[in-house]
Amino acid sequence: MTTTCKLFTPGPVPVEGHILAKGAEQLPYNRTQDFSKFTKEILQGLGYVFQTNGPTAILTGSGTAAMEAALLNFLDDSDRVLVINGGTFGRRWCDLCRVHSIHHTELKLNAGDDIDLDQLSQTLSREKFSALLINAHETSTGQLYDIQAIGSITREFDLLYIVDAISTICADQFLMDEWHVDVAILSSQKALALPPGLSFVAMNERAQSRLRKIIPKSLYFNLQDYLNNQERGQVPYTPAIGLFLQLHQRLLDIKQRTLPEIIDQHKQRACYFRESVASLPFKTLPSRQSNAITSILCKEYDAFEIVQKLRSRYHMETAPNGGFLKHKIFRVSHMGAQNDADVDALVSALKELML
Repeated sequence: MTTTCKLFTPGPVPVEGHILAKGAEQLPYNRTQDFSKFTKEILQGLGYVFQTNGPTAILTGSGTAAMEAALLNFLDDSDRVLVINGGTFGRRWCDLCRVHSIHHTELKLNAGDDIDLDQLSQTLSREKFSALLINAHETSTGQLYDIQAIGSITREFDLLYIVDAISTICADQFLMDEWHVDVAILSSQKALALPPGLSFVAMNERAQSRLRKIIPKSLYFNLQDYLNNQERGQVPYTPAIGLFLQLHQRLLDIKQRTLPEIIDQHKQRACYFRESVASLPFKTLPSRQSNAITSILCKEYDAFEIVQKLRSRYHMETAPNGGFLKHKIFRVSHMGAQNDADVDALVSALKELML
């Protein structure tokens, strides 16, 4: 299968040519000292993007795999957790809790609503919780939560703070250690701008202490096993070696350009798009937006039809929404190898569709 569509989707994202070329190289054998050194360089680069001094476990699997690994390794049936559910991916935390019999309470938000920090504090005051699960950026709506402020609250109530930062790291500022995040999750196909297939679980010392106390409930997702092996530059099971090659190169690029510059690039691209569609009969959501995507509420048009027409007429792939938002909202990504000319072409297509 080949595709000629230009991607404006929140994963996969368009990947730069020299990164794609890395994935086409002959794979090296991974059980060597050279590959161990290579992996240690990757781990150092991941510490930079997470902004943490703690270790990161590298998993071959999607972002949901890393979310599940976090539950399996840091929580058990003695825990009671509060889940911030503001959309599809907040709901995924709830689904994972149900599957693994983790006692949980939802703080459910309407699509595109921010968290009321006073309400959060009141909820935590009324009931005893041991952990809080949240998505830094609810990708289904574009809502960016104040992870720093929430981190101060979780510290006040002595909660384990587990954050899905999959679609915010490299697009928005995320300071894991400074914001008191105990566990943070990332995957390869968002603002890290790689093909799908790798995910990452970063943890601080507080989380590692808990990890050592939890009885392992999975062989493949035993994070302590990953940390032990990574000390010698290896992972327990065969990794996606081609993706390791691409990840290594991408982390070198980020280090050279600097993380603040990468984030600013996403911000400029998002602002440029939002300014360009301001005259169209759309409303961009929410009030606190991530730089990763723009969520567009269609006032006079069917959002799903717009997505279909962009694909069929203009060979542009944007992201539909699901459920009751399917015909109301579509999403445009600003991640990956994208430039102003790409944005101009998309805006031009949208204007033609409005005629």
